[in-house]
Amino acid sequence: MQPASTYTDNGNPLRLINFNDFPVDDRFPQIKGKLFLADNFDTEDVTEDERFQSSKSRGVGIPFQLSMTLIFLCVKGNLKIKINLQEYELTSSMAATLVVGSFMEIIEFSNDFKGAVLAVAPDFINLSEDIKTSLAVYRHAADVPLYKFNEKHMKETEEIYHMMKRKLLDKNFQYREQVAKAYLDLFRYNGFQSFYERSMMVKEHNVRTRKDDLFAKFIDMVQNHYRENRQVIFYADKLCISPKYLSSVIHDYSGKYATQWIDEYVIMDAKALLRSSNNTIKEICSILNFANQSLFAKYFKQHTGMTPREFRNS
Repeated sequence: MQPASTYTDNGNPLRLINFNDFPVDDRFPQIKGKLFLADNFDTEDVTEDERFQSSKSRGVGIPFQLSMTLIFLCVKGNLKIKINLQEYELTSSMAATLVVGSFMEIIEFSNDFKGAVLAVAPDFINLSEDIKTSLAVYRHAADVPLYKFNEKHMKETEEIYHMMKRKLLDKNFQYREQVAKAYLDLFRYNGFQSFYERSMMVKEHNVRTRKDDLFAKFIDMVQNHYRENRQVIFYADKLCISPKYLSSVIHDYSGKYATQWIDEYVIMDAKALLRSSNNTIKEICSILNFANQSLFAKYFKQHTGMTPREFRNS
């Protein structure tokens, strides 16, 4: 995966992955700008040394934000990934759905990891026929991105993936886009079934509480405003509650204080900008709304143990 591009939205630069960041060649089945598939099903296990040497090119340790839906499929081994700053582990027969706007960071994958990733543009997913179910699953994926297939659904999902891959690689087939959408629907509905089975098992525990809603609103606000404001009082005012109450609820719910969530988003973005952009440290300091480089360096070292320059060169 190549470094993510920098975009500007109302003057606010965002670190986003889009389809221009994926390689365009015959190794990767794709429909330009709409669907991209990658897997390592046909490669041999690599040594620890080879895995270390190739980790940077695979995007390990670099946080990004997504402009598309990303689906990870783990067939064998395990993959550790951060989604919106929370760490998850995919093991055999598991998948993860990362919705548009999610922050993600691949932490590590095992030597024996076998799996696939599908990147899907928002307008390539057909929601019109079953929009109620689709939106329900979309919202559920935003809250709980991992799900596990039973043996039957896992086998079917692998078969669907391989059939879709073969059609996309057939350049002479005139209806690649139409067929890809059909296979993607099959892939999606198999996932819906897994979501449904899990939601039925935990239905009695899924009633949203006031704390659920407050945490969700807080995280959504932090994702949108962490660059312009790092003060808890800013978010508390927007939520019409006291900073003390906000911090207490966030800590009770997540085990982290509100300031920690804000700081983690800032550091995540700083790392992405330092590792995957050509911005100078002075420019990054400005993007993240620090008064000067000295304050930024002190803040970054306090949270990472390194200066921004040391991190960039590591």
